Amino acid sequence: MSRHYFAGANTPSGFFSFYDNILPLGDTKRKIYIKGGSGTGKSTLMKKTAGIFEKRGFTAEYFHCSNDANSIDGINILGAGIAVVDGTSPHPADPQLPAACDEIFNASEFLDKAYIKENKNSLIELLAEKKALYKRAYGYLSSANQIYRLNEAVYENALNFAALNVRILEILRIFGEAKAGQGASDRKLFATAITPRGVKSLVNSALKAEKTYILNGIGAMGITEMLDTAQRNASLHGFDTVSFKSPLSPTNTEHLYIPELDTAFITSNRYHEVEAEAEKINFDEFLSTAINKYENEINYNNGIFDELLQKAIKTMSQSNDAHTKIEEIYSEGMDFKRMHRAFDKILEELLE
Repeated sequence: MSRHYFAGANTPSGFFSFYDNILPLGDTKRKIYIKGGSGTGKSTLMKKTAGIFEKRGFTAEYFHCSNDANSIDGINILGAGIAVVDGTSPHPADPQLPAACDEIFNASEFLDKAYIKENKNSLIELLAEKKALYKRAYGYLSSANQIYRLNEAVYENALNFAALNVRILEILRIFGEAKAGQGASDRKLFATAITPRGVKSLVNSALKAEKTYILNGIGAMGITEMLDTAQRNASLHGFDTVSFKSPLSPTNTEHLYIPELDTAFITSNRYHEVEAEAEKINFDEFLSTAINKYENEINYNNGIFDELLQKAIKTMSQSNDAHTKIEEIYSEGMDFKRMHRAFDKILEELLE
């Protein structure tokens, strides 16, 4: 069954990418980088490729766009060593081993260049508007993040590490009972993204597992400490892991999946609530009663954070309007039939 992720995210520092983790270089047999402007059909080609391989019994991973969660920025065919990715800005994706396993498919070759040149001035204006609005949105996200950090500091000061460590040691028993694995890599991705249509979560697909722990709370309540400790111990036991990072802070782990144990640790809070049959851990239990005197401050900060987050999302939505107009111009100038015929030749090679 397919899984769905985000390989990039809108963060307080701008766009952040884990695109190199779509398919590690050592596992790559063929990787196609699709170049071309917005609206040239890159996402459609990726979905088409995944669908063909899925019909042949393969499992596909889908990597969604943080600007439009219905659009795809990359696909990975598990077990085949094949990936197709968007190779245009803001995705920092370029072939690492051209001809050896990487190649470029240029969708722009199928554009009516005369038509695009006729619309050059409109495209320049729309692109400038899009970039300016996104820069503003990142500013609001940065401000929201500063408020979020104030609440994190309150939770950290009230954290009972002794009680937390007892619970962490209980969790680590899963490794004591497990046979040592053969790997120790940590794949980093996102399961949540801040998009022009709000906060979108792919947690239920990205972290579906036989054994699930739901961690109720936010990272500063001890969740980050538990996840980091679990990830380090998984590596020490030779198990690969997938660390899902927070779009507010891409260095902080928000969820963790251990494929060989089919075990997931999922953070659940008001921004990505998770309902599943699972062992639940409420991290309120690890806070001292000192937290009570800060209730008003926490609620006040939450209100400001939510207001700034929604302002960032609204500004992204305005930017996305400009993006949609750019897509419409490029789409109008595309010869999609000729493009698909050309890409079908690559698909035939991939299926050999």
